[in-house]
Amino acid sequence: MAEKTIVGVQASSLRTFMQTPDSLRETLKRLYAMGYRFVQMQWWNPQFEPELVAQAVKDSGLVCIGTQDFYQNVRADFARIVRLNELCESRSVCISRIPAPPLCRDRVLDFAQEILPMARELEQRGMTLAFHPHAREWAPVDEKEPKFSYVDLLLENTPANVTLGLDLYHTAHAGLPAEEVLHRFEGRIDFVHFKDYIVKEDGTETLVPVGQGQTDWSGAVRCCKETAVPWVLTEQERWEKDAFVCMQESLSFMRGQGFPTE
Repeated sequence: MAEKTIVGVQASSLRTFMQTPDSLRETLKRLYAMGYRFVQMQWWNPQFEPELVAQAVKDSGLVCIGTQDFYQNVRADFARIVRLNELCESRSVCISRIPAPPLCRDRVLDFAQEILPMARELEQRGMTLAFHPHAREWAPVDEKEPKFSYVDLLLENTPANVTLGLDLYHTAHAGLPAEEVLHRFEGRIDFVHFKDYIVKEDGTETLVPVGQGQTDWSGAVRCCKETAVPWVLTEQERWEKDAFVCMQESLSFMRGQGFPTE
């Protein structure tokens, strides 16, 4: 467990700018220049070999703490993703979205068994398998127990190196207070995504830099520090102004909340 909670960046925010070798290198260097030191890699061009991506991260000066993608994508390309994490000496492979519309108890229990081979292999390599829930996976398994969600069910039926990649945008959309979730899973959270949004007058939603939306971050900031979450990662996959300005503004906000970059 980290002694302090460090702010980094989720690279999915800049997917558009990581689709050629040159743009990948330039994007990572720009993140370093604006003050980020740690990155979680996601949505680089999947045709890139792990060696190319790892070298681009190293050359930028950033440190990769792990990777993330949808479960089915990770399963289909598991060996290459593990290879990238080994080259970067990173700590976690993160999967998201249980491929099961609709969710039910049996499907989640089956999913827990499906991911066991991944978890065991990563454990042998000194890494965790993080699960990133979306809002639907925070739904209660049984309406009679509203606080026991599909996420709780999954973690109860997987080993300790299956951890939680907590996205506070999705917990908010599930109607869950950030403080409650952070304390409930204390010690099993690998990282927390900070992603902000506003709902316009016409009812449509748009993402904005962290601290510029309608989210009250005070409780989440306090609880991330209290529970010694290792990493808090800024994220914004859609923008209405320059994407790099957005990531800089998110970093400025997080620094203002007392999160160091290293």
